[in-house]
Amino acid sequence: MSLSYTSASLIVLVLGLSTAAPAPRTSVEHSTDDRTALGKFEAVVSYDIATGGLAAKKAKNADVRQLGSTFERDHKGLLKKTQDLAKSLNITPTRPKEAPLAKEHADAMNKLETATGEGFDRAWIANEVKYHTDAIQVLTDTLVPGIQDPDLKSLVQSAVGAFQGHLAASQGLAAKHPR
Repeated sequence: MSLSYTSASLIVLVLGLSTAAPAPRTSVEHSTDDRTALGKFEAVVSYDIATGGLAAKKAKNADVRQLGSTFERDHKGLLKKTQDLAKSLNITPTRPKEAPLAKEHADAMNKLETATGEGFDRAWIANEVKYHTDAIQVLTDTLVPGIQDPDLKSLVQSAVGAFQGHLAASQGLAAKHPR
């Protein structure tokens, strides 16, 4: 009985340690690249909060509404996780003058805000496929290589998998609702 209790305690301890957030750092200088990468990452993540929220409210098709709601929730969670990490690392993001995909996002929002019914659904699905494809490229080709902080780099790298999952879900919905 004692062995089982000790094993269970060890497992809980190991699991607890492996999921703990990094301890806050003090007086650490971060490169401008980290600050800029953080600002760009936050911008890229936030775009799908806006488009997902729009689909959750405006889509005609229930699958589109559900996926929009899922994307909005997931991206809000990622943004919060990013902001929490930045705070623990004492990194303040530098807002870029021109964020990656900013023009594409603005154009998509203009189109989506005026679209209705099935036209909205088709436009939203097409946008999500393009957005996630482009975002994955920005994360892997631009942001990750420039990040110096290992915790920030790990977060952005792990986000690539989430973006790939969203891309697959968008492509699946596109196949289910062809143009």
